[in-house]
Amino acid sequence: MAPRKRGGGGSRGGLSFVFCCFNSNDHPEITYKLREDFALQSMEPALPMPGYDELDNMFSELVDELDLTEKHREAMFALPAEKKWHIYCSKKKIP
Repeated sequence: MAPRKRGGGGSRGGLSFVFCCFNSNDHPEITYKLREDFALQSMEPALPMPGYDELDNMFSELVDELDLTEKHREAMFALPAEKKWHIYCSKKKIP
């Protein structure tokens, strides 16, 4: 008995078998259902945001602790003040 060939141009096995189910343009619909008692939690910090100078000092200390490259440091300092405050509160565990 001759050995069977694998792969090859004329074979209909392998990946062609997987894609036979996807010949039409109809894609399966993905649905989800949240529990009725499900509620999103707020990410707002409980403390009010400090002044810009104080926030910059606090944020600078945090960025120093992260030991980022210069490119990433510049990106962090380019963020708006509200985003800096959110990041600071999340990293320092301020409620």
